[in-house]
Amino acid sequence: MNTKILEYIIAIAQEHSISRASERFYLTQPVLSRHLKKIEDELGTPLFVRQKDGMALTEAGRIYINCAQNILHLESELESDLRAMLDDEKSTLRVYVDNPYITQLSEQLLPAFHEKYPDVQIRFICGSAAEVQATLSTGVSGIGLLMAPGRRVSGLEYVALHSDELVVAAPEGGQNTDILFMQLAGTGLRALEDRWLAQAGAAFHTVLEVQTLRAGLEGALSGQGCACVTRSAAERAGLSPRGDIPPQLLQSCAVYPKNMVFHPSTRALLQAILRVAEEWADDRLPRV
Repeated sequence: MNTKILEYIIAIAQEHSISRASERFYLTQPVLSRHLKKIEDELGTPLFVRQKDGMALTEAGRIYINCAQNILHLESELESDLRAMLDDEKSTLRVYVDNPYITQLSEQLLPAFHEKYPDVQIRFICGSAAEVQATLSTGVSGIGLLMAPGRRVSGLEYVALHSDELVVAAPEGGQNTDILFMQLAGTGLRALEDRWLAQAGAAFHTVLEVQTLRAGLEGALSGQGCACVTRSAAERAGLSPRGDIPPQLLQSCAVYPKNMVFHPSTRALLQAILRVAEEWADDRLPRV
């Protein structure tokens, strides 16, 4: 519907005159008269009657004006909501993550980033590696951070962050070696753990699922069982990798659409992530 026509008809009702309404919109009187006649012909009823003091609304005209004002109000709300959504998108960076990354970024990255870009909010969206890659492959603007990307998807750019090894570790002489802490089923990291242990022929009586590598590490440290953790974390915590299970390479990465247009804040966030990843590699801290 051409909402401009609605404004024309409302103006005629307000001015009680086609000539004065046409002046408001810089139209000629015949042009506005034709618009009115077309609407009345389509509706099959007049909207105005001519009286001594000007044009007055018929009952159909009052109904039409009431509906027209509601439509214009809804259009205004729609435009306002869309502007707010677009403004929010411009000021929000979406980061799609495997759960283990959230604590790392919050503690080591976000304070400095927010100091530089106080008006830019970062929204974390959790999902498995497959879910993150599927979302980004649609072309949405955002950065993915994956502990174990698995199969790479065409149309996405992958940037290596840091490499480590997954090991099965426990305290020296620890008990409950038939209990293993692993990541939640359905996550990219758990899929990697399952493939690795199956290939190694490793079997455990009980598997306890945890949300983060850190939680598994703490479970092993408490003597409750073994845990799938990074080698650097195991070494720092004093855990001993089991020699009967070979390590598994773990390479985390950042991923984003190849055709993505980088806003300066988005580029700054990616560069900051890469700097933090370099620090992890340099000091071999247990980023779990």
